[in-house]
Amino acid sequence: MRRSTSNGSQAMMAPDRKRLRELEQENSLLRLLYTDLLQKFSSMKDGLIRGARVC
Repeated sequence: MRRSTSNGSQAMMAPDRKRLRELEQENSLLRLLYTDLLQKFSSMKDGLIRGARVC
């Protein structure tokens, strides 16, 4: 993602910084969604286990 500038130093170009920021936001959202799904799955699993013990 890094590109050389005219003075030879390494710097990230503006479109690269924007894309990185977008990917970081998307990653944060996906992590939240994953955590939510994991909690729901765990709750459903616990409910099924409790229901199976009653029978």
